[in-house]
This record gives sequence, C-alpha cells and structure tokens, in this order.
Amino acid sequence: MPLTEKGRQSHSAEKVKQLYQVVENPPGPETILNPFFCVEARVDFNDVRTGFRHTVSLSKALEIYSDNADLLWTDDMIRDVDLAKTSASIPDGVRLGVLPDFVDADFLTRMEPQFVQYLLRSFETKIFRNFNLNLYSFSGESRDEFCKRCLELFDDPKRQELDRLHEVFSRKLEQIKYKYLGLTETGELEQAKSESRNKDVFMRCSERISEMFYQAELRMKPTAGPVRYSPGMPDLDARLLSLESEAHQAVTHLVDSYDEKACAVDEYILHPNLKDIHFVRSCILWLATGVA
Repeated sequence: MPLTEKGRQSHSAEKVKQLYQVVENPPGPETILNPFFCVEARVDFNDVRTGFRHTVSLSKALEIYSDNADLLWTDDMIRDVDLAKTSASIPDGVRLGVLPDFVDADFLTRMEPQFVQYLLRSFETKIFRNFNLNLYSFSGESRDEFCKRCLELFDDPKRQELDRLHEVFSRKLEQIKYKYLGLTETGELEQAKSESRNKDVFMRCSERISEMFYQAELRMKPTAGPVRYSPGMPDLDARLLSLESEAHQAVTHLVDSYDEKACAVDEYILHPNLKDIHFVRSCILWLATGVA
C-alpha cells in the first residue's frame, strides 16, 4: 500500500507550506518524492549605470542536506523547478521520503537569507556594451540587434564624414575638369573634336563616385566599376580611373570603420542588488528522485 499519510512527515513540519510534484499517471511502483527546500522569488533589475530594466521570475530548489541552515549554497546544489507542475495535494500512488525532524517554519526562515546570498553571488544576467558609444543593450536584445541599433546611432556622424569626403573628391573632379575639358575663365567649354567624348567619360566617372557615397549613406557596401587601364589610354581616362579607385578605397574604409565601431561590443555582467530581490514564497517541495 503506498505511503501517502502525513505520518511520514515530522509533526513540526505540518505548519510548513508543502507542494508536491505532479507525476505521471499512474506513477511507477517505485516513485518516491523527496523533500527539497524551495523558494519562489522575483528579481527586478533596475540598474542606474546601464539603464537596464528587466524582471526575472525564478523558482529554485535545494536538497535538504543537513540541519545547518547557514550552509553555503553553490550552483551544483541548486536545481530549477517549475511550480506550475506542482500540487498542494499528495499525488496518488507515490511514496514520500523522510522529512527530517529539524525542518520547521523556523528552519525555512533561517534558510531564506542563504538563498538571498546565493542570488547575490551567483545570479546574473548578461547584456552587451558598445564601448565607442558607451551604450548598453536592452532586455532581450540579441547581439545582432544591438549591433544594428549601434550602427543606426552612427548614421549622423558617418553621414557628416561622408559629406566632407564627398566634397574633397568633388574638388578633385573640378580640378580635372578644369585641366582636361578646357574651361575658360568664363566657364565656357572649348570647342574641340573630342570634347563630347571627354565630357561623357567625365560625367560617367562623376556619377559612379556619387553613387558610392549614396550607397554608403544607405549602409551598403560601395561598388566600384571595373578597372579599365590599357596601354595608350588617354590621360584623362587614366586620371579619372585613378580618382575613382581612390574614392572607392576611401569610402569603403570609412564604411568599414563605422561597421567595426558598431560591432565592437562585449558582454557585460549584471548581478542583482539586495533591493532587487523580492520573495514570493518559500516551502517544502517534494520531487521525484532525479527529476527537476
């Protein structure tokens, strides 16, 4: 006959809140529930330095090793439990282990501070920090999501640098235009047989350079046209190709530098403060051997 009577429990524990793991129906013939000290708590992270705010609900159980309520808790002694899978009634068809006589309401009360100390030492949450922005990730924000947000925050300074860099290459283009397309002091183009062809080459190069900067503003890798150097190439073509290659390298370097800054993140560990920890309840939890 299964032993489900409270007579297996100490008389002093009758005033202690007790929960029982819900087991498979019907339970195995050797299903034994053993007593654990269990705490349900809430950790409210509200870190001023990082701005991180997050609430964690947790339920932890500790096997009752001895009557020393001041026993130091370690990770290998603790197990996570799901109190939604428990009942206030002893399941039918199971046997209860022995609850030590020293377990009473006072024992549970003295165990609670040790649980708090365990959380202060061992419980943590990991977030990400970008050192360039001195910015921390939000609750639940993945590394990729955080890097993307950092990249968005770099948009303004990157755009300003791109604008300044674009002005540099615009001036270089104007210098080439003045030298090779024969601008007069009045700004009129000299009439020459090759003028139309040279103007077309110049405009296409100017458009490709502008497209590089436009792509960079859209967080796209700038594309470069194929290198078309060849023996006997007109000097204008060679100068424009060289400038286009220089612009591509400069824009790519600028974009890569901001990508690196945005992704220069590291893990940051937060531990709760005493004021962050809130008890919900503590009790004796009866668990099947080897089942968390």
